[in-house]
Formats: sequence, C-alpha cells, structure tokens
Amino acid sequence: MDKKKSSSLSSKLRAAEKELTKEFIKWRCKKTGHQLPDDETLDKGSEQIVAEAHNVVKKGGKSFLDELKKTKDEFVKAYKGDEEE
Repeated sequence: MDKKKSSSLSSKLRAAEKELTKEFIKWRCKKTGHQLPDDETLDKGSEQIVAEAHNVVKKGGKSFLDELKKTKDEFVKAYKGDEEE
C-alpha cells in the first residue's frame, strides 16, 4: 500500500475511533445522569482520549482498558471542574 492510501486509511480509522469515543462519553453521561458536554469539549476530550490510547499502545506494558478508563475519568473530572466554576 502506498503512503497516500495508508495515510488516508489511518486518518479514517482515527476519525472512527474518535467518533466511537464520543458516543461512549455520551452514553456514559446519560447512564450516570451527568449533563452532556458541549460539542467542542466533547471533540477535544475524545481526541485526547484517542491520542492517549495510541500512546499507551505504543509504549506497551500497561493495560489498554485500564489506561483508557483512567483517561476517561480525568476527562470527566476536568469537565465537572469547569462546570463548578
């Protein structure tokens, strides 16, 4: 596969990961009764979670799901902190 096709596929996969993460955050907020974050916050947060997940996979040695949960908790904590101010 040439670089252009590979890059295009990578960006499509990254976008799909980000959308899946956004849907997970929405689902989790609804399940726990929290107010949904605005779209900008949701976009930034999901991008951060996906980037962190990729870093964890690259580094290895850590449980992917544990790290993803930790990042999600940090995002939710930061979101709640913004809401309280």
